[in-house]
Amino acid sequence: GALVNGPYALITTAVSADLGTHECLKGNAKALSTVTAIIDGTGSIGAALGPLLAGLISPTGWNNVFYMLITADILACLVGFS
Repeated sequence: GALVNGPYALITTAVSADLGTHECLKGNAKALSTVTAIIDGTGSIGAALGPLLAGLISPTGWNNVFYMLITADILACLVGFS
């Protein structure tokens, strides 16, 4: 949790702050709040899908659950660096 929540909070805060200073959203609080909610909602979907996938994969063996977590971390790094 500590390794996920820290970067998640930093990314959502940085993107929201960056969008708040963008020219196209100046003075439009509704558009800014909508974009911020989409970013935050995307993180919540990921937080819900992780345990669901772990529950579905665990009958095949706990090694596969750890491989799923490793794959999710690698994908998150690739998305974060792009």
